[in-house]
This record gives sequence, structure tokens and C-alpha cells, in this order.
Amino acid sequence: MNNAGVLLQSMLDTLHPAEKRVAEYILKHQQQISQISVQKLAEDTETSVATVARLAQRAGFSGYRELKFALLSTTAAIPKEDDHFDDIRPGMESAQVIQQLTCWAKKCIEDTAQVLSPEQVERAVTALLNASKTAFFGVGSSSFVAMDASFKWIRLNRWSFVYSDPQVMLLSGVMLQPGDVLVAISYSGKTKETLEVAAMAKEHGATVISITQVGNNPLHQMADIGLWVTATEAGMKRGDIGSRLAQTHVIDILYMSMISRNFTDAVMQLEETYTMVRQKRKD
Repeated sequence: MNNAGVLLQSMLDTLHPAEKRVAEYILKHQQQISQISVQKLAEDTETSVATVARLAQRAGFSGYRELKFALLSTTAAIPKEDDHFDDIRPGMESAQVIQQLTCWAKKCIEDTAQVLSPEQVERAVTALLNASKTAFFGVGSSSFVAMDASFKWIRLNRWSFVYSDPQVMLLSGVMLQPGDVLVAISYSGKTKETLEVAAMAKEHGATVISITQVGNNPLHQMADIGLWVTATEAGMKRGDIGSRLAQTHVIDILYMSMISRNFTDAVMQLEETYTMVRQKRKD
């Protein structure tokens, strides 16, 4: 079961004001949640029972009761004292920066594991294994994730391509057809160029897999298969470091899952590409 606390925290920036008040109240009172009725929650947040129900459904639960059960069932939902990470400050020693960034990177990956659906990962791996060709696309820091993914797919002898230029990628989207897959990467799920490429791919019958932050953002809604990541982008950590780490982690999960599903052939392909690269380095 996904960590409901992490899920709500990840959704905060995507919620309407009333829903956000409810989510923040729940996060602040997790230890007392068993004693808080839906009526009291609505009253204390100056919202309504309908707003509480809507928030629970947006988080993937049937209602407040199921959300409450999930919060009570996941001990990791309650932050520990050592889960607090200080921001980067002037004059910090290198050892402090190493410790802070390492702890923060670990948290980004662990939190992403909490919101990532195994069922959706299975669907994505099946689509990728059956794909005639796979295209990857992202803008900004997401483009580096896309390039890394394409390189991994090539190592598995999978027909894969990636373009950093949105116009070229849009034109390439026209060539996608049923049986092909587009992996569209955008943390916000709102990047204009990525949405355009995804829409073009869907129009031509390709399967679209999205990698976005938690929530019903436009790209997630458009995709056939949606994968969620979460990352704290605050203070000096703002700069897409966390989102890039989380996105790369999901790509690695898909990559290793493909190897596991098709182990014998995958190992042969990896050995072949490794040998070829090693020979080139000797030349």
C-alpha cells in the first residue's frame, strides 16, 4: 500500500485551496487521525464533507474512511525527527553538504517508491517490451533523463530515439503509430512542448507513458499509463535536482524490470554491447 502521508504531501501544490487546507490539516494531525471524524475535519478546516471526499478520491481512495485507514496502516507516513533536512546555508563545509544532499536524495527515491504503483509499472513494462520502437521526450532537466533512458534501451537492442529539440520531436511524433510507445517526462505534467508531443503520439495511435509528479495533471490525464514520482524542490534544492533523481529512478526501475522479464536475451544483448564498447575503447 502506498504511503498516504507521502502521497498527500506530494499533491499539495496541485490541490485547490479548500482541498489543500484539508490535506495540510491531515498531515499536521496524523497521530490523532483515528479520532477525527469527517464532520470534524470539515468543520476544523472550514470546508465541507464533500471537499474531504473529493480530496480522498483525488488521492486514489474511495473516500475519507479508506484514506484514514491508509494513514493508520503506514507507519512511514509519520515523519521521524531525523527525516528533517536543513537547506544549504552560506559557509557550509563540504562534509555537511555531502550529508545533506545524500539524505535528501535518499528521501526523494524512498518517497517516489511510496507513490509509484506496481500495477502501472507492470503495464508500462509490458508495453515497452512489446513496442516496435520507443521514443523518449522531456524538456530541460527532463531531457537528460530522456537521453539516459534512450541509451539504456539501445543497450538492450531496442529501437529507441530521443530528440532535445521540441520541433524535431513533434515531427517525429507523426511517425509513431500503433505498437509504438512514447515515454513523456515532465515533473509538473504541464510542459507545453511535452503535451504537444504526447498529443501527437496519441493521435497517431501510439501508447503514451507519462512520468510526472503526483496528481491529475494534464500529461497524466492524457497518458495511457501514468507513473508518479515525488521530490521536494524547496530552497536551494529548487532546480529540478530532486525531480531528476526521481525520474531517473523510475527509468531504472523500468529498465531493470525489462531485463528481469526477458532475462536470457537481455543478458546476451548487454554482453554484446559491452564487448563492442570495450573494443572501441581499445582502438
